[in-house]
Order: sequence, then C-alpha cells, then structure tokens
Amino acid sequence: MFTQEQLSTSFRASSLILPALRSAIIMDIEQLHNDIRQSLLLDPLSSMHLPTPTLPNWSLDDNGLLCYYNRIYVPDFDTTRLHVLQYKHDHILSGHFGQTKTLELVRQEYVWPNMRTFIQDFCKSCTTCKHSKAPRHKPYGLLKQLPVPEKPWNSISMDFIEHLPKSSKYSAILVIVDRFSKQGIFIPTVDEITAPDLAKLFVTHVFSKHGVPSHITCD
Repeated sequence: MFTQEQLSTSFRASSLILPALRSAIIMDIEQLHNDIRQSLLLDPLSSMHLPTPTLPNWSLDDNGLLCYYNRIYVPDFDTTRLHVLQYKHDHILSGHFGQTKTLELVRQEYVWPNMRTFIQDFCKSCTTCKHSKAPRHKPYGLLKQLPVPEKPWNSISMDFIEHLPKSSKYSAILVIVDRFSKQGIFIPTVDEITAPDLAKLFVTHVFSKHGVPSHITCD
C-alpha cells in the first residue's frame, strides 16, 4: 500500500518528467547551434560561403546557420564537431549507439568532411561503450614474422616520410631498406607522388642497381 504523500509525489514527478526532458533537449541544441554559429567565420571552408552563399546547395537558414544540402555544416574549429557527437552519442537520450547508427543520426541534421572517419574514431574511444559492449568479431590471429631474406635486396621495405618543409621543391622522402643487409636508400620526392612516378623512382634507384626483389613490404 502507498500513502497519500507517496502517491502525490509520484504523480507530480511523472507530470514534470516530460517538460524537464524537453527543456534539457532544447537547451542542449540551442547551445550547440550557438557554438556552431559563432565558429563559422573561423573555419576556412565555411568562411568562403559567408555572408551570402553563392555556390549551389549551400544556404543560410533562418537562424544564421550555414547549410549544405539542407543539413547544418559543422565547422572545424576547437571542439565543435566533438560537441555534436557528444549530443548524438553521449547524451542521456541518445543511448550510446554504435558507429553506423550514430553516423545515421548525425547525418540527418549535420554534415562536414570526413564525417564517417571522425565518428568511427569517436565511437572506438568511448569508454562507456567499451565497458558495456562486448566485441563480437573473431579473435585476432597471432602475429607472423616475415621470412628471413635469402640474399641482399631479395626482400625490401618501403615507406614515406611526408609533409616535410620544402627543399628544392621536395616535401617528402621515400625510404627503401634492404631487409637482409639493412642498407637504406633515401629518395627525395613530393607528397602528391603518383603510382607512375613511384615506379620510375624504383627503376632508377632500385631495379637498375639491385634487380627486381621478390618481396616488397609496405603499409
């Protein structure tokens, strides 16, 4: 049996729960949109379309928010995009959905470049999801070492060191290492190197001197 005071308290709480939830949602959205609006001019992409968008599919809504295909563009400034995901993923009414569902929810209202990768990284770093959701993929296999090369320049590895300060028009270094002797070749190149240009570097610096390797390791 419930007392009259307990019943009155329960009814009062149930009658106030919906207005409280609505006010919480409205306050979060208003603050989020206010942050987006203030950071538009600080983002290189969004500042190109202000004060009046001229390119197709770009527009300004009634609240002064920049939209792309009628979805709010979130500028790349400070933690603005992170706040969007905190609202769509971490909010008390969101429920910590997975990567696909979170991406679907965000895409309904917001847009920015490389959104899928950003959301995947955010969901993978969510501690609440890690604690409550068990992985369902197969166990990872054991690491396998590369076979020992039989002779010099029979097996080589390659990698790029990119985004270096420009020197004589070069901004990257192609590093080629012989896995047998550990001899290295450091070839200057550019960040925007293409596959045909890479093949020419191999012919000039590797194939012409050491022949064609049987195995190449790269990422």
